[in-house]
Amino acid sequence: MKIFKSCQKALKSFDLSFKKDVPYFKMSLARCLHFGTRHVVKYGFTKRRLVFKEIGKTKVKVQRYICKRCGKTFQTDLTSLVDKNSNFTNELKSESEHLISDYLGSLKNICKSFKKFFGITVSHQTIENWLFVDENILEFDLGRCSGYYVFDVEWIKINGEWKYRHTLLDSISNCIVADAIYDTEDENTVEKFLRESTANKNKIVITTDLDKKYASIIPKLGFKHQLCIFHTKKSLNKQLKTFKDKNCISDEEYQECHKQLKMIKDLFDLNDYDKFKNEVQSLIYRKKRFSSSYFIK
Repeated sequence: MKIFKSCQKALKSFDLSFKKDVPYFKMSLARCLHFGTRHVVKYGFTKRRLVFKEIGKTKVKVQRYICKRCGKTFQTDLTSLVDKNSNFTNELKSESEHLISDYLGSLKNICKSFKKFFGITVSHQTIENWLFVDENILEFDLGRCSGYYVFDVEWIKINGEWKYRHTLLDSISNCIVADAIYDTEDENTVEKFLRESTANKNKIVITTDLDKKYASIIPKLGFKHQLCIFHTKKSLNKQLKTFKDKNCISDEEYQECHKQLKMIKDLFDLNDYDKFKNEVQSLIYRKKRFSSSYFIK
Protein backbone atom coordinates (compact mmCIF):
# COMPACT_ATOMS: atom_id res chain seq x y z
CA MET A 1 0.00 0.00 0.00
CA LYS A 2 2.87 2.39 0.76
CA ILE A 3 4.43 1.70 -2.64
CA PHE A 4 1.09 2.31 -4.39
CA LYS A 5 0.76 5.58 -2.48
CA SER A 6 4.27 6.69 -3.47
CA CYS A 7 3.58 5.85 -7.13
CA GLN A 8 0.05 7.26 -7.23
CA LYS A 9 0.93 10.47 -9.13
CA ALA A 10 3.00 8.56 -11.70
CA LEU A 11 0.72 5.55 -12.31
CA LYS A 12 -0.81 7.10 -15.44
CA SER A 13 2.35 6.33 -17.40
CA PHE A 14 2.82 2.70 -16.33
CA ASP A 15 1.15 -0.19 -14.51
CA LEU A 16 2.26 -1.53 -11.14
CA SER A 17 1.68 -5.07 -9.93
CA PHE A 18 3.39 -7.50 -7.55
CA LYS A 19 4.96 -10.85 -8.21
CA LYS A 20 6.09 -12.71 -5.10
CA ASP A 21 5.95 -9.41 -3.19
CA VAL A 22 8.33 -7.72 -5.67
CA PRO A 23 7.00 -4.54 -7.36
CA TYR A 24 6.74 -5.11 -11.10
CA PHE A 25 6.49 -2.14 -13.50
CA LYS A 26 5.22 -2.49 -17.06
CA MET A 27 3.90 -0.15 -19.74
CA SER A 28 0.18 0.67 -19.61
CA LEU A 29 0.12 0.51 -23.40
CA ALA A 30 3.12 -1.25 -24.89
CA ARG A 31 4.38 0.64 -27.94
CA CYS A 32 7.77 0.85 -29.60
CA LEU A 33 9.52 3.99 -28.35
CA HIS A 34 11.26 4.36 -31.73
CA PHE A 35 8.44 3.72 -34.27
CA GLY A 36 5.32 3.96 -32.09
CA THR A 37 3.95 0.63 -33.30
CA ARG A 38 2.29 -1.94 -31.05
CA HIS A 39 4.17 -4.87 -32.61
CA VAL A 40 6.18 -5.47 -29.45
CA VAL A 41 6.62 -8.43 -27.11
CA LYS A 42 8.02 -8.81 -23.62
CA TYR A 43 11.77 -9.30 -23.51
CA GLY A 44 12.75 -10.08 -19.92
CA PHE A 45 13.09 -7.43 -17.24
CA THR A 46 15.63 -5.17 -15.55
CA LYS A 47 16.28 -5.42 -11.81
CA ARG A 48 16.60 -2.11 -9.97
CA ARG A 49 16.80 -0.82 -6.42
CA LEU A 50 14.61 2.24 -5.92
CA VAL A 51 14.58 4.35 -2.75
CA PHE A 52 11.09 5.41 -1.66
CA LYS A 53 10.27 8.07 0.93
CA GLU A 54 8.52 5.91 3.53
CA ILE A 55 9.87 2.51 2.53
CA GLY A 56 13.56 2.95 1.86
CA LYS A 57 15.47 0.73 -0.57
CA THR A 58 13.20 -1.66 -2.45
CA LYS A 59 14.00 -4.24 -5.13
CA VAL A 60 11.82 -3.79 -8.22
CA LYS A 61 11.56 -5.29 -11.69
CA VAL A 62 11.08 -3.19 -14.82
CA GLN A 63 9.60 -4.90 -17.88
CA ARG A 64 11.69 -4.87 -21.07
CA TYR A 65 10.30 -5.14 -24.60
CA ILE A 66 11.52 -5.82 -28.15
CA CYS A 67 9.96 -4.43 -31.31
CA LYS A 68 9.25 -7.05 -34.02
CA ARG A 69 9.63 -4.52 -36.81
CA CYS A 70 12.82 -2.62 -35.92
CA GLY A 71 14.36 -5.17 -33.58
CA LYS A 72 15.25 -2.53 -31.00
CA THR A 73 14.80 -3.13 -27.28
CA PHE A 74 13.51 -0.73 -24.64
CA GLN A 75 12.05 -0.82 -21.16
CA THR A 76 9.15 0.71 -19.27
CA ASP A 77 9.58 4.46 -18.88
CA LEU A 78 9.71 5.36 -15.15
CA THR A 79 10.84 9.00 -15.50
CA SER A 80 7.54 10.21 -13.97
CA LEU A 81 8.52 8.27 -10.84
CA VAL A 82 12.33 8.47 -10.77
CA ASP A 83 14.85 10.48 -12.82
CA LYS A 84 17.02 8.72 -15.36
CA ASN A 85 20.24 7.28 -13.85
CA SER A 86 18.90 7.83 -10.32
CA ASN A 87 17.64 5.41 -7.67
CA PHE A 88 15.95 8.05 -5.48
CA THR A 89 12.30 8.67 -6.33
CA ASN A 90 11.11 12.16 -7.19
CA GLU A 91 8.84 12.14 -4.12
CA LEU A 92 11.89 11.62 -1.90
CA LYS A 93 13.88 14.33 -3.68
CA SER A 94 11.08 16.88 -3.24
CA GLU A 95 11.24 16.28 0.51
CA SER A 96 14.74 17.79 0.54
CA GLU A 97 13.34 21.13 -0.70
CA HIS A 98 11.06 21.31 2.35
CA LEU A 99 13.78 20.24 4.75
CA ILE A 100 16.33 22.75 3.45
CA SER A 101 14.02 25.59 4.48
CA ASP A 102 13.36 24.01 7.88
CA TYR A 103 17.08 23.62 8.61
CA LEU A 104 18.29 26.93 7.11
CA GLY A 105 20.23 25.20 4.37
CA SER A 106 22.13 22.83 6.70
CA LEU A 107 22.78 19.76 4.55
CA LYS A 108 24.14 17.90 7.58
CA ASN A 109 20.82 18.27 9.43
CA ILE A 110 18.88 17.25 6.32
CA CYS A 111 20.91 14.03 6.12
CA LYS A 112 20.16 13.34 9.79
CA SER A 113 16.46 14.02 9.19
CA PHE A 114 16.28 11.51 6.33
CA LYS A 115 17.90 8.91 8.58
CA LYS A 116 15.71 9.69 11.61
CA PHE A 117 12.28 9.96 9.96
CA PHE A 118 12.61 7.71 6.91
CA GLY A 119 15.48 5.37 7.83
CA ILE A 120 17.28 6.40 4.64
CA THR A 121 20.99 7.22 4.42
CA VAL A 122 21.64 10.07 1.97
CA SER A 123 24.98 11.86 1.60
CA HIS A 124 25.15 15.66 1.62
CA GLN A 125 26.78 15.51 -1.85
CA THR A 126 23.71 13.70 -3.21
CA ILE A 127 21.38 16.34 -1.75
CA GLU A 128 23.53 19.09 -3.28
CA ASN A 129 23.20 17.39 -6.66
CA TRP A 130 19.40 17.37 -6.26
CA LEU A 131 19.19 21.04 -5.36
CA PHE A 132 21.89 22.78 -7.39
CA VAL A 133 21.98 22.96 -11.18
CA ASP A 134 25.15 24.49 -12.69
CA GLU A 135 25.26 28.17 -11.72
CA ASN A 136 21.52 28.84 -11.91
CA ILE A 137 19.90 30.46 -8.89
CA LEU A 138 17.20 28.24 -7.42
CA GLU A 139 14.31 30.30 -6.10
CA PHE A 140 11.62 28.87 -3.83
CA ASP A 141 8.05 30.10 -3.55
CA LEU A 142 8.34 32.39 -0.55
CA GLY A 143 5.41 34.66 -1.18
CA ARG A 144 6.61 38.07 -0.08
CA CYS A 145 10.12 38.31 1.36
CA SER A 146 10.39 40.09 4.71
CA GLY A 147 13.41 42.21 3.75
CA TYR A 148 15.53 40.68 6.53
CA TYR A 149 18.11 38.29 5.11
CA VAL A 150 21.07 36.15 6.10
CA PHE A 151 23.89 35.69 3.58
CA ASP A 152 26.63 33.08 3.75
CA VAL A 153 29.21 31.42 1.51
CA GLU A 154 30.58 27.93 2.06
CA TRP A 155 32.85 25.51 0.22
CA ILE A 156 31.31 22.49 -1.48
CA LYS A 157 32.88 19.78 -3.62
CA ILE A 158 31.28 19.11 -7.01
CA ASN A 159 32.70 16.48 -9.34
CA GLY A 160 35.97 16.56 -7.40
CA GLU A 161 36.38 20.35 -7.59
CA TRP A 162 35.88 22.87 -4.78
CA LYS A 163 33.24 25.53 -5.50
CA TYR A 164 31.62 28.36 -3.53
CA ARG A 165 27.98 28.00 -2.57
CA HIS A 166 26.34 31.42 -2.14
CA THR A 167 23.12 31.25 -0.11
CA LEU A 168 20.60 33.95 0.83
CA LEU A 169 17.93 33.15 3.43
CA ASP A 170 14.90 35.07 4.63
CA SER A 171 15.58 35.32 8.37
CA ILE A 172 11.88 35.69 9.26
CA SER A 173 10.44 32.74 7.32
CA ASN A 174 13.67 30.68 7.58
CA CYS A 175 13.41 29.89 3.87
CA ILE A 176 16.06 29.98 1.17
CA VAL A 177 15.57 32.92 -1.19
CA ALA A 178 18.36 31.96 -3.60
CA ASP A 179 21.27 29.54 -4.02
CA ALA A 180 24.04 29.61 -6.59
CA ILE A 181 27.37 27.90 -7.19
CA TYR A 182 30.37 29.95 -8.36
CA ASP A 183 34.06 29.29 -8.96
CA THR A 184 35.11 32.32 -6.86
CA GLU A 185 34.03 34.39 -3.87
CA ASP A 186 35.37 37.82 -4.83
CA GLU A 187 33.55 41.14 -4.40
CA ASN A 188 32.17 41.14 -7.96
CA THR A 189 30.68 37.65 -7.59
CA VAL A 190 29.09 38.41 -4.22
CA GLU A 191 27.64 41.71 -5.45
CA LYS A 192 26.25 40.06 -8.61
CA PHE A 193 24.59 37.28 -6.60
CA LEU A 194 23.02 39.62 -4.03
CA ARG A 195 21.86 42.12 -6.65
CA GLU A 196 20.13 39.42 -8.73
CA SER A 197 18.73 37.60 -5.68
CA THR A 198 17.15 40.69 -4.13
CA ALA A 199 15.83 42.35 -7.29
CA ASN A 200 12.22 43.53 -6.79
CA LYS A 201 12.24 42.32 -3.17
CA ASN A 202 11.97 44.21 0.12
CA LYS A 203 15.33 45.62 1.20
CA ILE A 204 15.99 46.24 4.89
CA VAL A 205 18.92 44.30 6.39
CA ILE A 206 21.44 41.63 5.39
CA THR A 207 23.30 39.78 8.15
CA THR A 208 26.70 38.26 7.35
CA ASP A 209 29.77 36.85 9.03
CA LEU A 210 32.76 39.09 9.80
CA ASP A 211 34.27 39.06 6.29
CA LYS A 212 35.38 42.65 5.71
CA LYS A 213 34.51 42.79 2.00
CA TYR A 214 30.76 42.66 2.73
CA ALA A 215 30.90 46.05 4.44
CA SER A 216 31.34 47.90 1.15
CA ILE A 217 29.00 45.73 -0.95
CA ILE A 218 25.81 45.56 1.11
CA PRO A 219 25.17 49.31 1.74
CA LYS A 220 25.71 49.88 -2.00
CA LEU A 221 22.72 47.59 -2.68
CA GLY A 222 20.45 49.59 -0.38
CA PHE A 223 20.62 47.41 2.74
CA LYS A 224 21.73 47.97 6.29
CA HIS A 225 24.56 45.63 7.24
CA GLN A 226 24.50 43.53 10.42
CA LEU A 227 27.10 41.11 11.76
CA CYS A 228 26.12 37.59 12.72
CA ILE A 229 26.01 37.09 16.52
CA PHE A 230 27.34 33.55 16.21
CA HIS A 231 30.41 34.64 14.24
CA THR A 232 30.94 37.61 16.57
CA LYS A 233 31.04 35.30 19.60
CA LYS A 234 33.32 32.95 17.73
CA SER A 235 35.65 35.84 16.90
CA LEU A 236 35.75 36.93 20.56
CA ASN A 237 36.71 33.41 21.63
CA LYS A 238 39.46 33.36 19.05
CA GLN A 239 40.79 36.74 20.19
CA LEU A 240 40.94 35.56 23.79
CA LYS A 241 42.76 32.38 22.77
CA THR A 242 45.25 34.41 20.68
CA PHE A 243 45.85 36.78 23.60
CA LYS A 244 46.55 33.83 25.91
CA ASP A 245 49.07 32.32 23.49
CA LYS A 246 50.89 35.62 22.88
CA ASN A 247 51.08 36.75 26.49
CA CYS A 248 51.53 33.37 28.19
CA ILE A 249 48.99 34.12 30.93
CA SER A 250 48.33 31.44 33.54
CA ASP A 251 45.47 28.98 33.22
CA GLU A 252 43.85 30.53 36.29
CA GLU A 253 43.85 34.02 34.78
CA TYR A 254 42.66 32.62 31.44
CA GLN A 255 39.67 30.95 33.12
CA GLU A 256 38.84 34.24 34.86
CA CYS A 257 38.98 36.06 31.52
CA HIS A 258 36.79 33.40 29.98
CA LYS A 259 34.12 33.91 32.66
CA GLN A 260 34.17 37.64 32.10
CA LEU A 261 33.97 37.16 28.34
CA LYS A 262 30.88 35.01 28.82
CA MET A 263 29.21 37.94 30.58
CA ILE A 264 29.90 40.06 27.50
CA LYS A 265 28.66 37.39 25.08
CA ASP A 266 25.46 36.95 27.09
CA LEU A 267 24.57 40.55 26.20
CA PHE A 268 23.99 39.49 22.60
CA ASP A 269 21.25 37.09 23.66
CA LEU A 270 19.10 39.78 25.31
CA ASN A 271 15.93 40.59 23.40
CA ASP A 272 15.13 43.83 25.22
CA TYR A 273 17.17 46.90 24.18
CA ASP A 274 16.64 48.80 27.45
CA LYS A 275 17.77 45.78 29.44
CA PHE A 276 20.80 45.51 27.16
CA LYS A 277 21.76 49.15 27.86
CA ASN A 278 21.39 48.66 31.60
CA GLU A 279 23.58 45.54 31.54
CA VAL A 280 26.26 47.34 29.52
CA GLN A 281 26.28 50.25 31.97
CA SER A 282 26.53 47.78 34.84
CA LEU A 283 29.57 46.11 33.26
CA ILE A 284 31.23 49.48 32.68
CA TYR A 285 30.57 50.44 36.31
CA ARG A 286 32.15 47.17 37.49
CA LYS A 287 35.07 47.15 35.05
CA LYS A 288 37.64 47.74 37.83
CA ARG A 289 36.75 44.34 39.25
CA PHE A 290 37.57 42.67 35.95
CA SER A 291 40.88 41.12 35.06
CA SER A 292 43.55 43.61 34.06
CA SER A 293 44.19 41.64 30.86
CA TYR A 294 44.52 43.44 27.57
CA PHE A 295 41.58 41.54 26.02
CA ILE A 296 38.96 42.59 28.56
CA LYS A 297 40.13 46.20 28.39
